Amino acid sequence: MRLVDPGDGAVELLGDHRSCSLNRVVAAPGPPAETIDDGELLDQGVPLRLRLFGSADVAVQRRVVDLGLQLAESTLAGAAGMAVCGRDGSSAALIVRWHHQRMNARDLVAAGDDALAAGDWSAARDAFQSAWDESESAEALDGLGRALWWLGDPGAALDVRARAFAQLRRSHLDPTAAAVAIWISRQYRNLYRRDAMADGWLTRARSLLAGADDAASLLGWIALAESEASEPGPEAAAAADRAVEVARSHEDVDLDIAALARRGAVSVATGDVARGLSDLNEAMVAATSGEGEDVQYVGEALCTLLEVAGWLGDRQTVEPWAQLIIDFRSSYAFGPLVPMEASATDLISAFCTGCCGGVYLVTGRLDAAEEQLVDAVSAMATTGVRPRCLHPVAQLVELRVLQGRLTEAEVLLTGYDEEWECAVAGAGLDLALGRPDQAVRRLRDALDALARVPVLALPVHAQLVEAALASDDRAAARASAGAIDEVATMTGSRLHRAQSELARGRVALAAGNAEAPGLLRSAARGFAESGVPLLACRARMALARSLLVGDRGVAITEARSALQAFDRMGASAEADRAAAFLRELGVRGRTGQRGIGVLSQREKDVLVLVSDGLSNAEIAERLFISPKTAGNHVSNILTKLGSAAAPRQPRSRCSTWDHAHDPVHAERGHQWGFLPMLGA
Repeated sequence: MRLVDPGDGAVELLGDHRSCSLNRVVAAPGPPAETIDDGELLDQGVPLRLRLFGSADVAVQRRVVDLGLQLAESTLAGAAGMAVCGRDGSSAALIVRWHHQRMNARDLVAAGDDALAAGDWSAARDAFQSAWDESESAEALDGLGRALWWLGDPGAALDVRARAFAQLRRSHLDPTAAAVAIWISRQYRNLYRRDAMADGWLTRARSLLAGADDAASLLGWIALAESEASEPGPEAAAAADRAVEVARSHEDVDLDIAALARRGAVSVATGDVARGLSDLNEAMVAATSGEGEDVQYVGEALCTLLEVAGWLGDRQTVEPWAQLIIDFRSSYAFGPLVPMEASATDLISAFCTGCCGGVYLVTGRLDAAEEQLVDAVSAMATTGVRPRCLHPVAQLVELRVLQGRLTEAEVLLTGYDEEWECAVAGAGLDLALGRPDQAVRRLRDALDALARVPVLALPVHAQLVEAALASDDRAAARASAGAIDEVATMTGSRLHRAQSELARGRVALAAGNAEAPGLLRSAARGFAESGVPLLACRARMALARSLLVGDRGVAITEARSALQAFDRMGASAEADRAAAFLRELGVRGRTGQRGIGVLSQREKDVLVLVSDGLSNAEIAERLFISPKTAGNHVSNILTKLGSAAAPRQPRSRCSTWDHAHDPVHAERGHQWGFLPMLGA
């Protein structure tokens, strides 16, 4: 076994491949080693990383650990030992770190900072924990808090960094303490919506920096936090402007990235779409090119971009950046933020279950939306952390209304009734329960809170058109339709134009105006082009109603097409309304077995496995979902199909099953000819 220097800053450990069952191990030091000769490392105290390249099972990885320990004991003079710090299972890489016995707490903090910069969150946590055990320094405690944040435990991170703040104050390191206070304030506001705590920490930071000569860019970070504390409008825009100015005068690229993203979002929300997208694109350039020092602000810029793309209903806003972010991750060890291959929806999925669930909901993938949103609501209940762009409770309430599960929707909404983010979903539930006046009141309250942000108010106006018409208040419906049209003209968004056409078409239909069919047909086309089939089907149903007198045959065709699409999506309530409309015309709406049609694709997959006698745990393992999710799917199937779908007694895996008599298998046989599915 020997160490060799290939001359490129890396160190290769070559051993007997037959005895250790590995292909190659590369050790990459932080600073380059001075010399490497015959297994003797002369540059003392340099942390090394051993990585195994190629496939390896746990047994092989264990051998690598043993190999490294032998090396530490036999060839590194004075080495104190070695500890496993982390493992990347996706690449079968095993990281082993050792340090010289003279490595002190300061060196460990430096090693932790290096690990954070490399995206090695577990190694960073271990290094900072070792440094804290060694000296209980504020730097070690603060670094530990940052590592915990990246490891997905923001609650622990806030607690640890608050303790670090107190220790920094006792050490009279006020500027550093102020920086920690600003960070804590932003997390309480943006992750937990705890404004009182956020305001308290921000006020404390201001006090510490009052009259300070060495505040540097910290005043800019305070300005950013002040912008985030304000609803989008002139005050928020002015604070974001100050933050950008300070960032550039002090060459703080991280602040520049975060402040540009914030200013861009404020501009879009208040109607200046061109300027807002310009700022967001500039922030993304700085983020993905690696200009900044802290990868957290790459994540913040991406999250803001996703949020704004949702407002505009324009996935093209995200797609140009997807590959750059993936490339950045491949060279930066960016953790689980994005997958190695991603479409815009995959990118959203990897980043945030709330965002992804919302995207699946509007694009008609209700089965996928349910999985994501149930997980997001569960995570919010467990951790208190809320997605900044989409409220998962609101999205899940909307889904339950679409599924006709109104009692569940009411229970979900309890405690969130007063939040404007839930107004549209709550009004949809009110309409489904025959309470249009309550829906109107709820929506008007939300519009009062959104008076200065017309882009964010658009979905509220869209729902208010429907609620006002249900309350026979055509004047209010016309007013909201006009507000939507103004926003569509302002943003130039194809989706917003379709929403305007749908709103004006509904108002025209209620008034018996002849222009209704043209508006509704254009709306259906616009929604389809925007990739929003659920709204496209709603527009087609409105179009069918508008054509009853002039072209009954086309009306029936449109309604049947919408019904079939609603059934495929699993929008049971919408499908039932479409079927009832057709029955009123004396036309049969559904053909074939209704029950199978209302199942989502994932529920059909689960039903196949239930019919094969698998338990919930076995279904979960087969479909790569949790047993709880599998159980939810089984419950949904029973609800939709009734007792006829009750699971059969488990049968022998060797027994035969006539798939031709199984409606789900029969449907698959029709679609795929019983060929094996790839990538289902």
